[in-house]
Amino acid sequence: MIRHTRLKIIFTILLLAPGALWAQEVGFMNMHIGMTRSEVLQTAESSELITVPKNRDVEFFPVEDRKILTFSIKPEVPYIYLQFYDEILLALTVVFDERHIDYYTLIQEMEEKYGKHGRMTPSWREWEIGSALIQVEKPAVVKYMALEELVERAAFQRPEETPANMRKETLLDGL
Repeated sequence: MIRHTRLKIIFTILLLAPGALWAQEVGFMNMHIGMTRSEVLQTAESSELITVPKNRDVEFFPVEDRKILTFSIKPEVPYIYLQFYDEILLALTVVFDERHIDYYTLIQEMEEKYGKHGRMTPSWREWEIGSALIQVEKPAVVKYMALEELVERAAFQRPEETPANMRKETLLDGL
């Protein structure tokens, strides 16, 4: 009887749990991919560390429904760029001052939080967390992206099929 009741309780909790239980939130200083612009501004303005300048909008892209905000956390993080499409945060770039926080420290922290990286080159390491992509780049930059949504909303086109592109594809298919 007790076991049956426990199962009912666990099932009810899982059924009613928010989506965040199923997908890990990805972002920096409580600003997560998928938040609305107003949620991000509210989070940043309520933080004692984040500086929200009066002219926080970097650029407007009226054709693309894209907006970019910029914040900072001086002196360690001179630039935080937040890219929104249709008021939803889809990309977040955090530029650290490497005199305070370096590339290898960032890698170590990311591996503790998200596990071993999936891909790497000499200049970056990358993690896929659900539908988000995290890339740590030299000298000390962290990028969080909802890559598929970003590409879709930005309406990036594949390159046209030209003889050179087809030749390249043939060579790559031969690997």
